[in-house]
Amino acid sequence: MKAGYYIVMFVLLQFFFGACKKSHDDIAFAAPRKQYDLTVEGGINTYFQTQYIRLSKPSLHPDSLPQPIRKAVVTVNDGRTDLVFREGTVPGVYTAVNRNNPNYNFAYKLTVQYNNQTYTAVDTLRQVVNIVDDYLPLSVSKTPEGMYNGIIPKHTFGYLNPNKWWISYGDIPIWAPSRFTQAQYFSYTHYLGSPNSLYPLTNLRRTFSLGAEDFVTISKISISEGYAKYLYAVFLETDWNGLFSSVPVNVTGNISGNAQGYFSVSDVDVRRYRARELR
Repeated sequence: MKAGYYIVMFVLLQFFFGACKKSHDDIAFAAPRKQYDLTVEGGINTYFQTQYIRLSKPSLHPDSLPQPIRKAVVTVNDGRTDLVFREGTVPGVYTAVNRNNPNYNFAYKLTVQYNNQTYTAVDTLRQVVNIVDDYLPLSVSKTPEGMYNGIIPKHTFGYLNPNKWWISYGDIPIWAPSRFTQAQYFSYTHYLGSPNSLYPLTNLRRTFSLGAEDFVTISKISISEGYAKYLYAVFLETDWNGLFSSVPVNVTGNISGNAQGYFSVSDVDVRRYRARELR
């Protein structure tokens, strides 16, 4: 009896794994409907003198990576002078040193010349509202053992002004605009309302447990209204995509021509706290 049972189970398992393998082999990735010449990341910030802009060619298949765009001509005009960017040691990353004073509430214009094409983008520098202890996008509680446990939601709604935040502690590095591959450490406060309540927001958070004297460094980064709307549209297709999501659409940045991404201009405030001061 037992032998018959094991034979039946063996046959069923072979059928199951065979079906899984067949369905996996049948997966095909269609080419994107819209294929862009280049993607722009980064921009201007007021905290560091060295500025970073990354140009890349989007990948068209999940097995390939974006390719850096070399030998482009990149300039940014802040309404007073042109800032010329040069390609550095990292392929596709262009840098410049900005010693000009911030030109608040004025437009900064990016111009990229590449492959006989010209791409432009404009963003406005909004002055950041300095960090206020009572309005930090995190919560901290003290344990009986004297540890401080914190929760940092990736998205918080109902703020008067939209901002990006970078909260670092322990092994998480201090914010630097050159770190294009560490976007997972950003948090966002939105002036637009929360998406549908059925979106999976509850898992979009990170936690920490620190001693009373451990340091937490918080960077608050201003973003323009246009950039805030762009990010909100991106998250509707990524972080907040669920069963009741709308039909996917192309998210449009501020780069002209056949390009994607967003050139941003930001003001920055940075504060350092001990964990016990956040409670």
